[in-house]
Amino acid sequence: MHKGFLTVKDMLYKDLLPVTPETTIGEVREKGIPNRPVVLVIEGDRLVGVLLWKDVINRKLESDVPVKQVMRRDFSSLDEEDQNREILAFLPELRYHALVCRNSQGNVLGILSYDQVFHDLALRVCETEARINAVVETVDEAICIVDGSDRVITWNSRAEELYGIKAQDIVGKPIHQFFSNLVVTRVNKDWQEIRSLHHQPVEGTHVLINATPVRLGPKVIGGVTAERDVTEVVQLNQKLNQASSQVQRLENEIHKISADRNPFASIKGHHKRLVELTNVARKAASTSAVVLLRGESGTGKELFAKAIYEASPRADKKFNVINCAAIPPSLFESEMFGYESGAFTGADKRGKIGVFEMTDGGTLFMDEIGELPLDMQVKLLRVLQDGVFFRVGGSTPVKVDVRIIAATNRSLEEMMAEGTFREDLYYRLNVVSLEIPPLRERREDIPELVYLFLQEFSQLYNKHISKLEPGVMATFLAYSWPGNIRQLKNVIERMVILTEGDTVPESAIPDALKMTTRQDQVTATVGLASVTEQTERELIIRTLKQVNGNRSEAARMLGIPRSTLYYKMHQLGIM
Repeated sequence: MHKGFLTVKDMLYKDLLPVTPETTIGEVREKGIPNRPVVLVIEGDRLVGVLLWKDVINRKLESDVPVKQVMRRDFSSLDEEDQNREILAFLPELRYHALVCRNSQGNVLGILSYDQVFHDLALRVCETEARINAVVETVDEAICIVDGSDRVITWNSRAEELYGIKAQDIVGKPIHQFFSNLVVTRVNKDWQEIRSLHHQPVEGTHVLINATPVRLGPKVIGGVTAERDVTEVVQLNQKLNQASSQVQRLENEIHKISADRNPFASIKGHHKRLVELTNVARKAASTSAVVLLRGESGTGKELFAKAIYEASPRADKKFNVINCAAIPPSLFESEMFGYESGAFTGADKRGKIGVFEMTDGGTLFMDEIGELPLDMQVKLLRVLQDGVFFRVGGSTPVKVDVRIIAATNRSLEEMMAEGTFREDLYYRLNVVSLEIPPLRERREDIPELVYLFLQEFSQLYNKHISKLEPGVMATFLAYSWPGNIRQLKNVIERMVILTEGDTVPESAIPDALKMTTRQDQVTATVGLASVTEQTERELIIRTLKQVNGNRSEAARMLGIPRSTLYYKMHQLGIM
């Protein structure tokens, strides 16, 4: 580390050549002494004088002049310990005579002369300034150095870039003429060092500043600041904080929405029967009662089952699904109840737990319950009644607490009559029965579902489809939808894939939809004429509510011209 101040030892001139008092100036010249500013004059073993070469030059001495005539006898001696003292302490004395430093044995260690010291100091000042300039231009920080009067003495190119002030315009001037919020003047006055201080010297500029006072002995003679531009970082951090605050607000909103979330909101449609079913399902959800969901394939039975589960006290527990039609009868018992080690050939040696055990405490949705084999119906009945079962190959009863939601698209009553479904199980399952209507019986929900699926698949396939040609909605309203909502969703996905612009064309309608087997069904061009007058009225009123009374938007959703909508509203008495 740099020690800070020059000492006597740093400045001692040691390239010395002794001569006698009788040596002539000519002989000194011959010895090459002029290249050495100081010469020792020795008589015997005693130092009797010092020859300063400047005296030889100034007096223009002839070659035969002896050294004793021009040597200086008024030199002073320094002890060896004085070598560690600051050179500045000896400058006043050097103006009058040279200083000879000797050790305790009297041997000369070196000489200080005013000319020699002045020359060396001037050279060192130039070298030091050159090094300082190299340093301040090498670092990435904006460097400013002021003197004890707060005048700028150094201003590097990085400072010029940061503040838009040229060095020639600020060097030599008080820094407060350019800045009002100053740190460098503070270190001058308070003698304090500053590290990594966030500072805003001018509006719109942020820096991290290091500042140090320049000390000379007991005095502070100035200050140095190194400023790193962090404006972009601060601005990014501000934006990040704003974004974080916004995220926090959104998270709070999401949490609030989640807390008040309606699990049945995923069931789309406003048909009277659907609304009634939802109300019953909501009431049943708060209990542990078995719920039986009935309806054609594709009507949304699993959607109802998930909504009931999410609205129930078991929402934080497991929700498992088992499709009774997808499991071979021979594997049904082991899948549902599990098995013990070595229960049958090919069984896992460690045994396996079944679906019921995995769902303990939660909800099990048993889809296609009508496909359950008769022998399994007996075992299921026991679980429903007692909450107990045995693993395959096991003799220890396993107790579970599982809430059952069952679903079927078959007539369980006919199956009971045929002897393929147990009556006692039927009544055990039929505690809360929900008959979900097919799509053809709630046609007024079709426009809402169409636009819902249209938006969903447009986002999925990165398209911007928002409209249908009039004939498309008319066809949807006229079709019987044997596959119900599942079929409608698949048809919309196909049409979105095939559509190029922002409007689904009639040409994208699958041929199967254009063909009908119902005698009372009309062609796609008939539009709303396929719906009864009452259904038309309910559909138009519902659509107008959805779009807040915007008739143009309602006509677009219904797939009919606006003039037709006006006519229908007048005809049906809708104001």
